[in-house]
This record gives sequence, C-alpha cells and structure tokens, in this order.
Amino acid sequence: MTTPTSCAYCQQRATQLCAGCRSVVYCSREHQKEHWKRGHKRECKCYEVTSNELLGRHLRATRDIRMGEQIMCEAPLVVGPKVAATPLCLGCHRNLLAPQKPAMTFYKCSSCSWPMCSKECEKSPFHLDECRLMAASNFQSKINYNPADPEGKESAYCVIMLLRCMQLKRSNPEAFARLAALEDHLKERIETPLYQVLRANLITFIKTVLGQRDWPELEILRIAAILDTNAFEVRQNGERRKVRAIFPGGAMIAHDCVPNLRHRFDDNMRIIFLAKRPIPKGAILSISYTQPLRSTVQRRVHLKQVKCFDCACERCSDPTELGTFAGAHLCGKCKVGKVISQNPLENAANWHCQLCNVKKSAREVLTQDARLQQEIESLDKTTPVHLEEFIQGHRIDLHDTNTHILQAKYALTQLYGTAPGYAMDELSEESLKRKVDLCEELLQISNLFDGGWSIFRGNLLIDLEEALVAQALRLQLASECESKLKRAEELLEEIKNIMKHEPEEMQQMLAERQQILNAAMAPFSVGVE
Repeated sequence: MTTPTSCAYCQQRATQLCAGCRSVVYCSREHQKEHWKRGHKRECKCYEVTSNELLGRHLRATRDIRMGEQIMCEAPLVVGPKVAATPLCLGCHRNLLAPQKPAMTFYKCSSCSWPMCSKECEKSPFHLDECRLMAASNFQSKINYNPADPEGKESAYCVIMLLRCMQLKRSNPEAFARLAALEDHLKERIETPLYQVLRANLITFIKTVLGQRDWPELEILRIAAILDTNAFEVRQNGERRKVRAIFPGGAMIAHDCVPNLRHRFDDNMRIIFLAKRPIPKGAILSISYTQPLRSTVQRRVHLKQVKCFDCACERCSDPTELGTFAGAHLCGKCKVGKVISQNPLENAANWHCQLCNVKKSAREVLTQDARLQQEIESLDKTTPVHLEEFIQGHRIDLHDTNTHILQAKYALTQLYGTAPGYAMDELSEESLKRKVDLCEELLQISNLFDGGWSIFRGNLLIDLEEALVAQALRLQLASECESKLKRAEELLEEIKNIMKHEPEEMQQMLAERQQILNAAMAPFSVGVE
C-alpha cells in the first residue's frame, strides 16, 4: 500500500504519518487532533479483524509493528469474581482477607448481606443491579469468615458474574450484543460434569430463588460458556484483586504456543496488549493461554479441556518442539535416542525412538507424564534440595530440556537467592554458579518459546542480573569484576525495557537494583568524566 500524500482532514499536501495506523497523513498536529475527534479514533488501529476455518475470527497486523508497541487498550465489558473465590468485595473487588488486616467479620451489604468493604462499596455501580435483584427476592448471602480456613474459597460467587452478564440485556443492550457475539463452545461443554452441576444447581437458583423464569435454561448456560471460553483472569496483587473479566476485542486475539503479544492490566482493570517482538505486516496477532515450559501433550490437553479447541500452531505441529524435545523421554533401550510422537496433533498417536525400534502407546506416555507431573508438584519447594534430587534421580530417563526438568530448573532459579538458608549472600560459590547456569540455560529456551520482551524472559533476566552482581562482588581480580558488572548493567537496561509497563512495585525493585549496581560499579568510575 502506498503512503497517502493528502491531509486526511483538509486534503492539502501533507507528510506527517499517523503513528497509530500509519495509513493516513496530516499537514499539522492541529488537523490530526480534529480528525481524531471526527472519528479516526475508532479507525486508528494497526490490525484488522479477519476470519478463517481454523481460527474463526482473529486479528491480523495491517502494518509492521515494533517490539514493545501497544496494540490495544480495552476496558472490561463486565468484571466479577471467579467461579470459586476467597471472600471479596463486590464493589471494589478487593480480597477481604488481606494478610495485614485479618478481619474476623465483614461489613455486609444492608440489602443483600454480601460481604463488602464498607457502605461506600455497597453503593458501587458494579453491585447495585444484582443487589436489587437479590433483595427483591428476599435472598440474603450466608458467606462468613472461617478462621480455620483463611484460604477457603466460596462457590457462592459463581452466580455473580453470570448475573452481571444477564443484567446487561436490560441495562445495556449494546454491550449485551457484544457479549452474545463471542464464541461459547456450549455444544462441547454442555455434557461435561461441570455443566451438569450448573444445570442442577445454578440454573435452579437463578430461575427459582431469584425469580428469573423468563430466561431459557440454554441461554443462561450459553452465557456461562461464553465466560468460560473468553474471560481473562485479572490479577492485581498491589490492589489485592483476582477476578475475571470479559474484553470482546481481546477475546478475538488468537492463541499460539509461541505468541507475539503479551498483556497486562492497568489500575482501572483495562487490558493492554504489547508486542513482545517485531511483528511483520500480515502476521496473526497472538497470546498464549498456556505455560511455555509445558510439553505439547500437556498444552493441547489443557487447551482442549479449558478452551475447547485443538491447537495446531507451529510448535504443536513439530514432533521435536522447535528442537527442544520438551515432551520427549530418553529411550530406555538405546539410552541415547529420544522417544517422540509420530503425530503430535493426534493425542492418541504412538510414540517411537528416533534411533531404535522402540515404540510406546500414547496411553503409556500420558500415564508416565501424569506420574512425573504429580511427583514434581508434590515436592517440597521451600528449599532447592528436593528439586535437585528430582533432576538427579531422573537423569537416566529425562533429558536436560524435558518439560519436567525445565519446570524444576525454573523453580530452582527462584529458590536460589530467596529460600531460607539460600539467600543471595548465603549461597556457596557452587550454588551461585548453579543459579547463573540455570538462568542462562532457561533464557535459551525462552528465546524459542516465549522470546522478546516477555515477562517470563524478563523474570529470568532479573534473577541472572542479581546473581552476576553477587558473583562480581566476590571476585578478587578487578578486571573480571568489572566485566561481570558491565554485563549485569546491559541486562538491567534490557529488563527496564521489558518491564517498563509493569506496576509501581516492579519499578521500585528495578530502581533498587540500579542503586546496588551503581554502588558496585563506583570504584571503576573513578576518574571517568
């Protein structure tokens, strides 16, 4: 597409390209502002909605996108508690069991008795409609604080998000239409045990107890399915929030196990999508609904169960998982070859050794994987000892980049430097080197699975930078110390770029890391102008 030469507002010759869509030009900043008011704000995007049989509706880049560029910022259409949640306020959505204020009782809404922060939150627009409905039906919440189970979750919250979506039909028909246009996968979900429970309990509560008899059962279940298919989990640790929300625009971004976007939430719970790497014009925009260190079988089973689709991305289609063999096991016969799937897009396909004639059924592999996953999840993760024993104990059957080994190694990068007895200044030379080596190894993996400006890669770089500084300060030779500190300085600059959109607590931590690095480098700056 050729660049236009006429101002989009006055049609005079112009050269100032719109930085957002890069499809129109202006003769001045004033005309750009006026054109924005006339409606260009709605059109100014670097993507378009398209569709195909495999992905359905999805977004595609209409121009080259820079690494770190913001793609979309969207307010939630509806927000509310997860299906099961620890007690939270239905006004501000904050956790009511904050560690620093372990309340034994809650303020309760004067009309419906749901737990709230205060009378001010009781009047929140989020809560008013559902409160009127419950009060009119004489329903009173029975949720109370249980000191014996401070982490206990209340299943009663499962009705709130559903009610908020239903009430949009009357209060905001346009918003309800946007909600109703989203994919639901109800056909696949309706016979599952979860939806049988919904039919037996939740539907009865809504139609009988709350008097919503005009709502057909299938329409209520379809809204529940839309939520399960499209809702994002919103975590704001600083605000003590862990809820879910619907973002119709964000819901159209495709999944890929090696995605090119990441997302975050601002203080107003708006979702913001950022490019993790340069994205060429025409590329499909994608995020990941799974964990990068999981194997293809684990990811595809999870996606099928939770999102009701079979992933066929490049990583899932490759029996070697981009050369990492994350799902493969070492062959028990030849001890060298790796046992891989004959067809990774078919979960029931047989597995075979690359070098000898050993074959395994999919059932054997899945059973072994489930056992290993259960083993690693049951380990005591308050110390590195048991994770190191896991890696050592499976050195014969699991290679260095098997998913279970990678998960153990990532946990170790977090424990070395933080676990009791393993604080950074307590680490032995061997343990400190182990932390550095683990970070280096996982960074190579992250470049394949979750590269660019990803949070996963950023966290690894933070651990590596801290470990390098600790190593440098123990060195006797000044030149070696300076060299290691300079590398740490380069890493910290990259970390700042990756994390520059993250919350204030992250910025404070990075500022502290900068102060420590500056102090460490001060002796080498003497005499430098």
